[in-house]
Amino acid sequence: MEDIMQEPNLAIDIKNLREKKGIGSRELSRLINKAPTYISQLERGLIKNPDPLILVNIFLHLGHKREAIDDFLYNVYQIETPNRKLAEEAWIKNEIDQLNDPNYQERLLEGQIEQYEQQMEWLDSIEKKLHERNEEIKRELAFFIDKNIDTFTDVINNLHTLVMKMSKNKADYDFFTQMFKRDISDFNEESKKIIIETIKGEYEKSLKEKGWWGEPPSF
Repeated sequence: MEDIMQEPNLAIDIKNLREKKGIGSRELSRLINKAPTYISQLERGLIKNPDPLILVNIFLHLGHKREAIDDFLYNVYQIETPNRKLAEEAWIKNEIDQLNDPNYQERLLEGQIEQYEQQMEWLDSIEKKLHERNEEIKRELAFFIDKNIDTFTDVINNLHTLVMKMSKNKADYDFFTQMFKRDISDFNEESKKIIIETIKGEYEKSLKEKGWWGEPPSF
């Protein structure tokens, strides 16, 4: 089965693009000031290492923008033009000069420190907000304990058991975090009933697996 994604092929790509543009091979050879058969030989793979500058001229006449051709040839065909080589050398020299420049190093360090301080400030604000919400949870639970101690005795005791187990049991940690990493208050009434019935069924199944007999505790 023929691969849908084919490796780039310079000779084939030039031929396809030339034909798409409606330019004859001899005409394109003339436009780049080469012998009439040059493009034909290139497209047949007879010219193994074409001059990068000639390729720039070819793609220029085939409609590519000049400023994009150097990177295009390198990224697609790994052909480096003199312009790209000079640009790369200039970039490397600039990087070395900056690394040896005390002022640049100082600015770089200051920028890194500023970024770190911003990240710490952001983390502090999140931590503060979480502590505030934790206090809100405690106040709300205390309110309901006072109002309905019979129901909330089991609620608080079971919540305490699960939370205390999280640091020792990864399964409990995963269960708790997976359950509450989403806003389950958005569920409609039917969905909430389904979840409760599912938990009830799993609870009874767990008791039986542990050897419980008779009627399970009320749920």
